[in-house]
Amino acid sequence: MTAMLRSSNASHSRRILVGIVLSVGLCGSGCVPVRPLPPPLSKEVVTEMVRVQSGTFRSVKDGDITLNITTTEDGETRSLPSLGGAIGFNAELPGVYLVATKVTKTVFTLRARGQQFWLALPRTNEMVIGSLPAYEKLPWLIRPDEVRGFFADPEWLGLTWPDTTMTMEEDDYRFDIFIAGILRRQVFVDRRLVVVSSIRRYDALRRLETEIDLADYELTDNALFPRRLTVDRPLNGVKTDLELSDPKLNVDFPAQTFSPPDLSKWKVINLDYEPVSAVKGFEE
Repeated sequence: MTAMLRSSNASHSRRILVGIVLSVGLCGSGCVPVRPLPPPLSKEVVTEMVRVQSGTFRSVKDGDITLNITTTEDGETRSLPSLGGAIGFNAELPGVYLVATKVTKTVFTLRARGQQFWLALPRTNEMVIGSLPAYEKLPWLIRPDEVRGFFADPEWLGLTWPDTTMTMEEDDYRFDIFIAGILRRQVFVDRRLVVVSSIRRYDALRRLETEIDLADYELTDNALFPRRLTVDRPLNGVKTDLELSDPKLNVDFPAQTFSPPDLSKWKVINLDYEPVSAVKGFEE
């Protein structure tokens, strides 16, 4: 019986999703028109539509990105120089490969796989490595599990967890995900397009720790895909904005793309154990 219900929900969800994609295609050039709010959908249908959407993608590659980082301290917001570059992401690992450039020079190259990362700083010939403790010291870095928001399925998001509730708001379906009775995550699904628009994570003290926004959805390979990922860490006062220009989906990457680089040519700094001040490449 459960399998039959899920199959029915999946079929219904695909019909709705096809209707959305066809309506998007009517405006041409991949744009997404402003659609009227559709009738309310059930939690089961919304969840299944997110599942169908996430199952469409497994990787993305873009050779023309824009990276913007802003910091806020003592009420003053500062925007760092905009960077260009390229990105590759494999949702199955998950792994990130990111090259950030300024004009024709490489500012940094990031390889990250799971909870480990390798950050190359060519100007000072330093290789910064680390895991979760190091990520905490570099809040501007985008992590693989955050980029995975592009491809997130309902189970990974927590939409299907037993204590998860759904509330319909004006523009979104809001899923509240509880762990041990404490709100730890909220997921917002856009009511018009039925795609994930925001993921909010809370710490044990119920403070907003990270907000991941997915925006500027466009038709890509006959499916809706966001062109912008914004990661905001209000407790650190850092916001990182990643804009995709021409994403290629479901591409294959060479095995070494997300593997640790050759460390023999670099001065290695393990930021799990050393302070940020040990990295000369971070000095202005």
